[in-house]
Amino acid sequence: MRSSGTQAADFIKILRPTLDKANLTYLLITCCDTMSWSAMSSYLSQLRSVESSLGTITGHAYTSSPTSPLSTKLKSWMTEAADNNGAWTSAWYSNGGAGEGMTWANNIYSAITSGNVSAYLYWIGAQDRSSNTNSKMIRVVGGKIEPSKRLWAMANWSRFVRPGAVRVGASGSGVRTSAFRNVDGSVAVQVINSGGERAVTVSVSGGGFVAGNVTAWVTDNTRDCSVIQATVDEKGKVSGSVPARSMVTFVLRQG
Repeated sequence: MRSSGTQAADFIKILRPTLDKANLTYLLITCCDTMSWSAMSSYLSQLRSVESSLGTITGHAYTSSPTSPLSTKLKSWMTEAADNNGAWTSAWYSNGGAGEGMTWANNIYSAITSGNVSAYLYWIGAQDRSSNTNSKMIRVVGGKIEPSKRLWAMANWSRFVRPGAVRVGASGSGVRTSAFRNVDGSVAVQVINSGGERAVTVSVSGGGFVAGNVTAWVTDNTRDCSVIQATVDEKGKVSGSVPARSMVTFVLRQG
């Protein structure tokens, strides 16, 4: 977006009443898809007069990422990010490069837990044209579909954290952890083990939630959101292993 927050506010003052007059009150306005998260933070001071007319605050993460919450009570969405410079890679982890799947797992984690975003979107889902960058999660060349591990990093959240979910407190030693309670009552817990030396055994419990059963999915260099073993004891405590340089999502359901 090339306009300033002030210019956007001037337009929203016209747009919102126009939508309402046309009986389109159910349509929400998002603003402003700035190129960086920090730029959106500065825009907010210029949008205060129309903040109540907005539905969602949106920003991109090309030149700065969501590492702190925006100063608003509205939902914040990170609506566009990608590695547009690196050569195509489908790797989960090789050397920590900008396009690798584990890099994006950590990017999403930081945006959710530090930036408090409630949505995270990659720039292009799939692309069928001669482009050898990581601007997309899936490339299609000559009819051949090649998913990247960026897709599976996203899947470890999007498959199990469903619309309407609420993030709940989570912490862990030596791993990065987030957790969400879904509207169906299930709890999805994401655990990232960035260490390259060994697997980490984790126990998941607390918050008054007593698990009756659990399923776990892992993404790493050889697996794409694949089911792995996890157990739950008679007290509802879940146990499982998170391999070195991997991401595991545990989904807990009450028995």
